[in-house]
Amino acid sequence: MGRRKIAIQPITDERNRTVTFVKRKAGLFKKAHELAILCQVDLAVIIVGHNHKVYEFSSDNTQELLKKYNTASKIQEQKSPGDYGDYVKKSRISRDPNGRR
Repeated sequence: MGRRKIAIQPITDERNRTVTFVKRKAGLFKKAHELAILCQVDLAVIIVGHNHKVYEFSSDNTQELLKKYNTASKIQEQKSPGDYGDYVKKSRISRDPNGRR
């Protein structure tokens, strides 16, 4: 049996929010590391916490990656939080009841 789904909304309790942040940050950095290795891509993840503390993971020198980003002639794909909701809806619609596309 899988984990239950949680509602994606702000966590009001500061202690729970901090614990969730620490765990999810570690998971995000782990996934970024795996993506960099498996797909042989350079990537950087930068998080600015509510306390203005900066957390960073980079598969290469972050400053070099930012230079590449700033000098890129065209960004291939850019997503925002608003795009994510539509993506989830589209992917659910495109699957058949057995979970296949």
